[in-house]
Amino acid sequence: MLLKIKWELVQNQYQAKPQFLAALVVTNGSQEIMPVSGWKLYFNLRYHSPNLTALSKELTIKNVNGELFYLQPTLDFTPLKSGESVRLEFTGARRVANYQDAPSGFFWVNDATPQTAISANQVVVQPFIQSAQSTAEQARALFNENQVVQDIPIARLPKILPTPVSYRETNGIFTLDSRTTLVADESFQAEANYLSEEIKKLLGKPLPRAKTEPADKVIVLKKINLPKEAYELQVTPKRITISATDGTGIFYGIQSLKAILPTSVWANKQVALSVPTVSVSDAPRFAVRAFMLDVGRNFQPKQAILKLLEVMALYKLNVFHFHLTDDEGWRLAIPDLPELTQVGSQRGYPFSNNERLQPSYGSGAVAGRLMGSGFYSRADFIEILRYATQRHIRVVPEIESPGHARAAIKAMEARYTAYMGKNQPEEAERYRLTESNDQSQYRSAQYFTDNVMNAALPSTYRFIEKVIDEVQRMYTEAGAPLSMMHMGGDEVPHGAWEKSPAVIAQLQQDTSVKTAKGLSQFFFSRVKTMLKARGLMLTGWEELVVHEPAPDSARRVDVISDFIKDQVQLDAWWNMYGNEDIPYRMANAGYPTVLACFDHFYFDLAHKPGFAEPGDAWIGYLDIDKLFQFIPYDYYRNNRTDVVGNAWPSGHFDRKEHLTQVGKQHIAGLKGALWSENITADSLLNYMLLPRLLALAERAWAADPDWAKEPDSTRAKKVYDQAWSVFVNTLGKRELPKLDFYNGGYSYRIPAAGAMLIDGKIELNSQLPGLPIHYTTDGSEPSLKSPVYQSPISAKGRIRWRVLNQKGRGGQVMQLN
Repeated sequence: MLLKIKWELVQNQYQAKPQFLAALVVTNGSQEIMPVSGWKLYFNLRYHSPNLTALSKELTIKNVNGELFYLQPTLDFTPLKSGESVRLEFTGARRVANYQDAPSGFFWVNDATPQTAISANQVVVQPFIQSAQSTAEQARALFNENQVVQDIPIARLPKILPTPVSYRETNGIFTLDSRTTLVADESFQAEANYLSEEIKKLLGKPLPRAKTEPADKVIVLKKINLPKEAYELQVTPKRITISATDGTGIFYGIQSLKAILPTSVWANKQVALSVPTVSVSDAPRFAVRAFMLDVGRNFQPKQAILKLLEVMALYKLNVFHFHLTDDEGWRLAIPDLPELTQVGSQRGYPFSNNERLQPSYGSGAVAGRLMGSGFYSRADFIEILRYATQRHIRVVPEIESPGHARAAIKAMEARYTAYMGKNQPEEAERYRLTESNDQSQYRSAQYFTDNVMNAALPSTYRFIEKVIDEVQRMYTEAGAPLSMMHMGGDEVPHGAWEKSPAVIAQLQQDTSVKTAKGLSQFFFSRVKTMLKARGLMLTGWEELVVHEPAPDSARRVDVISDFIKDQVQLDAWWNMYGNEDIPYRMANAGYPTVLACFDHFYFDLAHKPGFAEPGDAWIGYLDIDKLFQFIPYDYYRNNRTDVVGNAWPSGHFDRKEHLTQVGKQHIAGLKGALWSENITADSLLNYMLLPRLLALAERAWAADPDWAKEPDSTRAKKVYDQAWSVFVNTLGKRELPKLDFYNGGYSYRIPAAGAMLIDGKIELNSQLPGLPIHYTTDGSEPSLKSPVYQSPISAKGRIRWRVLNQKGRGGQVMQLN
């Protein structure tokens, strides 16, 4: 059966409620008749609740699990001849924000041949109808936002990002060419090799090495006494000296040396490099400057991870939180447990007998296709670890437990079934994560009903121990540091374990645990002990010590002395909906706390409103200014509105717990996080990542800016606007032009330009000065051949404009009539 699908949004706020009304039009594109019964049309629809309501008598919608649904005909369905269509209107919770909120991954299954699925061959998502008035309002809103940005000449911009502690230019030039000698202290040979390879990319050949310093034309990597990760960079007309105590400091000095080179050098090989003479003294503000990538929901191949690590290193981020497992995918091969990748890394149809996982996020019926399917072999993972270690990035692996574990659970169920078929019950139970007679009922935040490991089963701990040991062996073979493992801990739903016989028996045996929900602390205490015996520390999401007594109730921070003593590190994320002070309460209690606040650091959020803008919008939007303005020790000051954009009531934050001086010592750092539900195409990773990653790096490395310390709000606003202008000019004129070519180039997001009609002429402006605005007056799409905006446009007609980079890649096309 060949199908054509068309989806359109009919209305948000349907019936004045927080819900949408949408329509699906299903057209029979085959020559055969679509029968009156005996078929299902599957699709994914993310995060709009598992309860979709069909407003048609001919079709109904049912939830399978998570965000997988199917349509099936009712008794009122009329068979469709070739070319005929049926329209289904349906409602669901929340609003539709952009094209990624449309259903996706459609496939047809005939009940007569249930092992076969046919993918819909044509799916159209109808863009939201946007009036000329709303387009003009959007353009004006962008224009007003951008008006605070001053155009700063590139010569007046800082050359190093993130901002160093001390930076001074001395108006000279060091000419770096193939005759320049490299001399390195014995302890910095790895960094010398790295620098030599970086110069080879630019000059075509590595630098000659020497053990003694010549009089001039030399780069010296020198060991001196400085704090950990600190460095000094001195460039004179005769020599370049990078000094540090450790290799990490030397590495950061090398990144700063690369940063001060002209941006054009990365486009083509050079004969010589003109290095400006500078004096730099620098050290990071926070020990943890982290970025998390989720590859469980949607997979990223090895080369994409290496490319991500390279840009992290360029901007001195030092922790890669590798979210390797989740409900929708297990992405790391574990010796002796092949089912984890045979089943847990593959999504497709059929899935009912744990052959593979169900389709998610539009991954469709066919297994083995990116982004839904994929995993890292042991060799892949070791290569990633070595690559990261060379760049002084610690990789912290995350194995989600006990919730968000559906992929592992289904894989181990497949293993259980296989060994039971061989009449080996002991081996079947060895790593099983659930029990057959558990009648617990729950629904997770992503609407799964079967995604929680059973915390009372000995086999669960055998499984975790096996995974920890095999992961640790990979680090040892790679020569990569492993000091902690991230074990998840977030979003264990209410209701899990409550009707598990094993849990009931555990509660009767151990009376210190009062409820099934309280078993989480018992679980992580055992996991912490397991890690500690292997010389590893436990880290996880804030739910390791934060609990929610009842659904939708206020969160509480538990003071667990054993966790504080063993320095269990926590990622604080849920700082909204009345819980704004949870991260500070955790730090004040003594927990090492990483600020990963989801309203400022979740890179899966859309940048701006708009049909074509990918990303989530359930807690607002995240443009680069929200990261840039973040004040780690007092984020109440930069938290200006609630999640729906309303100003906070007067005195709202006065009633919240503030960070104490002791608490400040427990803020370990900052972490950006990119959950991958929306990363359904290769191009979207860098689009969601950059240039937001640079704002994260600035806040995590650089000292508190002057505007964050200014008590007068009016004065602070002026100082902030100046700092913001410097930052976005630096992005547009130095950093993004560099990233067009660096490491093969990065497809960063280019923002739309704003417009305002003033005195009969159209004025345009951009968030990122330096990236030119091209325009046309005949309604055609702007290109590099189109005029560059220099002054107000007086021509009449259909004016279209677009910000383009030097390669001709552009942001959203805007227009006014």
